[in-house]
Amino acid sequence: MTSVHLRATRLPSGWSPLELVNHLAHMERRRLRWGFLAEQLPDPLGEQTRAIVAAPDLSDVSAVGGRFAPDDPKPRPTLAWILMHVLQEYARHAGHLDAVRELIDGTTGE
Repeated sequence: MTSVHLRATRLPSGWSPLELVNHLAHMERRRLRWGFLAEQLPDPLGEQTRAIVAAPDLSDVSAVGGRFAPDDPKPRPTLAWILMHVLQEYARHAGHLDAVRELIDGTTGE
């Protein structure tokens, strides 16, 4: 796949493979840093998220102040819920990338 293919769209939705990878990186940071740790994110790019998930238990509830306001009536999700959502998002979009790759040059996944 060339850089031209990474930037070009092949689907009616209009996204390119490069835009999708960018979306996944931002989604992971948004869910873990802003959603779980309640950090403010002026710069969406930054450190990897492994450090965020290394110390807490999977049953720990998201912090207040980032994505979740103190007066939000909905329960804040656990780290396990957030990680499952991140995994589902990666799986869904990996399938999209497989489809686009096949449209570009006929290559299919194993």
